[in-house]
Amino acid sequence: MGIGALTLLDVLLRNLFSMTLHGLSEILTLVLGVAIAACLPSGCARAVHLTVEILGNALPRSGAIVLNVVGAAGLLVFLSIMSFELSVQAAAYAARGQRTILLGWPITPFFVTITVLVALCVPIQFGQLLKISRSAWASGDRMPLIVSAVLVMLALLVATVFFFGIDALPGAAALKSLGPAGISIGLFVAMWVAMLASVPLAAAMGLVGFLGLALLLGNGAAGSVVGSETARFLTSETLAVLPLYLLMGSFATIAGLSSDIYRLAYALLRPLRGSLAHATIAGCAGFGALTGSSLATAATFGKVALPEMGAKRYSPALAAGSVAAGGTLGSLVPPSTAIILFAILAEQSIGHLFVASVVPALLAVALYIGVIWLVLKVRPSAAPLGEPIDRRELLAAAKGCIGAFVLFGTVMGGIYTGLFTDTEAASVGAIGAFSFAWMRGKLRSGHLGDLLAETTSTLALIYTLIFGAVIFSFCIGFTQVPSMLAETIADFGLSPLGVIVLLIVCYLVLGMFMDSYAMMVITVPIFLPLVLSYGYDPIWWGVLTVICVEMGMITPPFGMNIFVLKGVSPGLTLGTIYRGVVPFIVADIVKVVLVVLIPSIALWLPSQM
Repeated sequence: MGIGALTLLDVLLRNLFSMTLHGLSEILTLVLGVAIAACLPSGCARAVHLTVEILGNALPRSGAIVLNVVGAAGLLVFLSIMSFELSVQAAAYAARGQRTILLGWPITPFFVTITVLVALCVPIQFGQLLKISRSAWASGDRMPLIVSAVLVMLALLVATVFFFGIDALPGAAALKSLGPAGISIGLFVAMWVAMLASVPLAAAMGLVGFLGLALLLGNGAAGSVVGSETARFLTSETLAVLPLYLLMGSFATIAGLSSDIYRLAYALLRPLRGSLAHATIAGCAGFGALTGSSLATAATFGKVALPEMGAKRYSPALAAGSVAAGGTLGSLVPPSTAIILFAILAEQSIGHLFVASVVPALLAVALYIGVIWLVLKVRPSAAPLGEPIDRRELLAAAKGCIGAFVLFGTVMGGIYTGLFTDTEAASVGAIGAFSFAWMRGKLRSGHLGDLLAETTSTLALIYTLIFGAVIFSFCIGFTQVPSMLAETIADFGLSPLGVIVLLIVCYLVLGMFMDSYAMMVITVPIFLPLVLSYGYDPIWWGVLTVICVEMGMITPPFGMNIFVLKGVSPGLTLGTIYRGVVPFIVADIVKVVLVVLIPSIALWLPSQM
């Protein structure tokens, strides 16, 4: 919040008095690194890291316990490597006496603090490993012996790599002899095996990437990559938008802006049959512009809209489908954390991606509302008739939404007009949302601590994922696999459009089993170079990627929004939710086809900047 306030002050001074706070950005990026590093131990304590539970859920309890032990141990090793290499990085800065460019401040104290904070994750995660192991040992039978054997084997494996190098592992020489393509295939197999073994996704990618680099370059060079990439992303000015937009969304939620938007949407759409369902779509779009999160939008409107529609005897399937599908708009309507993540992984302009997603988001809203209209044409009994507009209610709802309009208009208008940068826009949004929450008295009831704790946990989850992803993508990039993949596909004779269709199908399949963040961090480093090799625009592909990833949020059997709805409304059955989302999935397919065939849907607005 301090970073946001200082950035906002700098924006005001620059635009009102043609002044600037000298050297502010280079200090704030270092302070941001410290702030983010301080979030990571909390994430470990809360065990927020993403894991793939498919195999664990399919095995008997004893097998699931063993996988949990392996997963916790894998994350412990990854955090240990990361903290050790950060200490090496900090020592290198100290030896060089490195200072900031404009102010000449020494950067060593900042990186020592970052290293200490990241190192705190190691004993905390060790405690998590002991906790899991203790529960296994207490279960009796042969579990204590099995778990102890697994831990000893993992310890021996780590010690072998640390003291003797990767070449001491069985099969390392054979893997080396396969060349870049064979090594890459082996790395992908190893990553999926680790993920299925319940190793958190960040650790699975980071450890496999580290081992791959050690195989190709040696332990020392691999460790240097881990340290330098982690330090670079911790202090990245581009990444600063992520925590600030998350704060903006959290404060907007606690300020009650979601209810304001929903009331206005309902007051405007009252004459339509199924007006609450239509209002849910419009409200999700408006609220998504403030939170940037699909899950947060689905959870919030699940609590607000489902009881309303249940009271007015809407079809449970229609109610659930409209909330689940509307929730996906949270990641497409800017500012969006999914768009920010793509921009970071692809090294593209966040502002251009935000602007490019506006028209596709409006298209999505129109298609979803069209789906509700068609469903009610076929089954009129699924929702009650509309009612005349109540002018007094409409005026009151419009007045209540002024805050949301001002907040969104300021953030997006400032980016579009060039009044401030992407990072500065995030600061303006965070401080603006905080101001609304404070003025409405929403911060006095003890919710502030819970709100900041939730934001801290989300930051720990996303940043740890990013650290693992950049290490893995660095390794894959070093093997030149993306260019080889492009050449292989070219040899198959597929047209550029055929390649795009193939990648979209991959996203739809992955969406049935994986979280949206997980899909992006794994696929963007591989798919983007391939798409660029066929001459496609990276901004267009970024928007299309987010659309496809968000389709996965409502694609059975494992769409995340489906389970969010099940959580906030236990009375809904999964079958009911599945029936409700199917028409919206069809609308999503139509949306994808339109964006693929008419790229200007995504590219026209950025071209006007």
